[in-house]
Amino acid sequence: MTGPDPDTGFELHLRATMTSAARTIQQPSGLARQVIERGRRRRRRKALAAAMALAVAAVGAVVIPQILPERRSAAYPAGISVLSPPLDTAYGVDVHWLPDGYGVRSRQPEDLLGPGSDLGPSQIATDYSSLPTTGRFSPRIVRYTPESPNYTVAVSRDPKVDLDARMRQMNEVAVHPVLGRPRLTSGVGGHRTYTYTMSDGAENLIYWLAWSPEPAVVLTVWGPSEADIRKIAESLVVGPAPRGPRDPGQSLQVEQAARDAFTPGSGTAPWAALDRVEGGDGLRAAMAEGVRTDRKRVESIQVTSTGPVTFLSETEAMITLLINAQEWQGRAMSKISWPASVRMIRTADGWKVRQQDYCAHMTLALICPPITIS
Repeated sequence: MTGPDPDTGFELHLRATMTSAARTIQQPSGLARQVIERGRRRRRRKALAAAMALAVAAVGAVVIPQILPERRSAAYPAGISVLSPPLDTAYGVDVHWLPDGYGVRSRQPEDLLGPGSDLGPSQIATDYSSLPTTGRFSPRIVRYTPESPNYTVAVSRDPKVDLDARMRQMNEVAVHPVLGRPRLTSGVGGHRTYTYTMSDGAENLIYWLAWSPEPAVVLTVWGPSEADIRKIAESLVVGPAPRGPRDPGQSLQVEQAARDAFTPGSGTAPWAALDRVEGGDGLRAAMAEGVRTDRKRVESIQVTSTGPVTFLSETEAMITLLINAQEWQGRAMSKISWPASVRMIRTADGWKVRQQDYCAHMTLALICPPITIS
């Protein structure tokens, strides 16, 4: 049984009101009809919006296009609710699923083929682990406790990227005699996907997925559970590349801040370098101990070259450095060098190296107190 048209009473009331008002004012022709129709349209829009909200809340797994910045859109995979915020955004890619209790442990530039390749930094890799965890620093070693299975999401954005060519090179440089070569498998989100398995050097298997969801973008997910990396992969939603600061001079400022931080011999005192480190005041005792132990070695540290600056936002950037130093080998000093991929944070006092990254790459000179990541 249907009820009466709810608009009937509204129309009668409106007509009576306007008839009375017509005695004192001159109405334009068709005014009543326009007002009535406008009221109907407004109620229809409200009803439609309410119905859509109820449908999304009830289903939650519907693929609904969402407009992202720069007029880009993305379809959320099945099982991912558009009403749920991402757990993390890695270089413009939203991560909507991680194992329970997991969060960002570190973020750094990395080679697409993993450590040891000669292709240069071409992706931003984010490591996820069970939090909280504590970084402990000793000479040349960084150890995280408690240890937990580590998952990584790597995002490469490059107009020249060619995933098929990279996988062919992987066949040449990283093929495992037992685990085999990268192979095409059931796709992530309908895209051609490469899967392969490697060893972590301790008889544990690491499973990899790599695919290109759109031109100039390659995503790679790896970790110790094949089921979990596929869940992570299926939860990823690609958005536009992050915008950096509008001022092009910010790249030079990032580079200079990184050079200053990792060149403790350039100032009036080695600890002046800590002015370019996030929370650097808390590391002054560690720097003082390093200077007391071997000041010549500390002051020999310097940045010899820098890689390109990659902005993750207007206040966060990544940069790769090559660092040289002098170290005693017996009775003689010899030159050593190491690469450092560091995350830079923009503060009220300018760009600074994230403390965790600084400590990880300066264990030759200073031993930082433990840093807890929560």
